[in-house]
Amino acid sequence: MEYREIDRIFFRDGYRLAHRHLETEVNGTTIREAVQNLYEAVDGLLEAFLLRSAAENRPAECRNGCDWCCHQAVFAVTHELHYLRDHVQKRFSGTRQGIFAERAEEKTQLTLHKTLEEQLQVRAPCPFLEEGSCAVYGARPMACRIYLSYSAEACRKAHDEPGGESIRELFEFPLRAGRMLNQGFVSHLKQIGMPSTEWPLEQGYSTVVALGQTLESWIGERQLPG
Repeated sequence: MEYREIDRIFFRDGYRLAHRHLETEVNGTTIREAVQNLYEAVDGLLEAFLLRSAAENRPAECRNGCDWCCHQAVFAVTHELHYLRDHVQKRFSGTRQGIFAERAEEKTQLTLHKTLEEQLQVRAPCPFLEEGSCAVYGARPMACRIYLSYSAEACRKAHDEPGGESIRELFEFPLRAGRMLNQGFVSHLKQIGMPSTEWPLEQGYSTVVALGQTLESWIGERQLPG
């Protein structure tokens, strides 16, 4: 099957998933359920893919404690940022929430006034990286879920030598499938009037926190068609 057809299938699946959850009512609960199901769908897909890759003697080298990719640029879409913020508010104390916000602002100062190309060269830890692990693993954005490598050494080199060749030892199928699922999901959100923008993770999260935005306030920005 050609990649163009694969892209079309996963875009459609992302769109249908959002439509299924949000067709009747758009509120905090339905948005949470939709994003959670989106992540569950891609996680299930990746689990099957990784089992097959391992059986074909090409296993992923991503594992707990390997955090080279957690120091590079990560981009997230509006629904992911609000889902992440919602997760943090429910799971962590006010003190921990403040620590995450401070870290996000610190990294924002490193990336805010840089071009996209310059941002991609910045190496600084993700605001949610703690002792080599992701503190918000269950709510991490799509970009983090689909970034899978079969060479930890290549990831280390990309971390140590930003500006060099891009990492070639990444599984392409997860990257394409996850991106298209997310794009299809966003397409439906936009169709029902939900504003959606892609941000560098630290900048988007800092903005959501600074403005006191929630899933509910984001829904309040909805522009109904017609």
